[in-house]
Amino acid sequence: MPNRKDVSNPRTEYLLREFQYVVKGNLPLTDGKTYGFVSTLNQLQEDILNLLEVPTRCYSYNYVTNTS
Repeated sequence: MPNRKDVSNPRTEYLLREFQYVVKGNLPLTDGKTYGFVSTLNQLQEDILNLLEVPTRCYSYNYVTNTS
């Protein structure tokens, strides 16, 4: 964590701060379709998700936009 203190029990705001720049977006293509994306997670973000037992697939475009 940023202050290198108490990394065995980090504060929630420190964990959430690491995800503040994760972006979901849609890009219009020249054929009229759109391309959806979620930004790639960095190693620290993947490590946090692994420790919390959250599958990284939860940060895929299809998972984030699934309405069922």
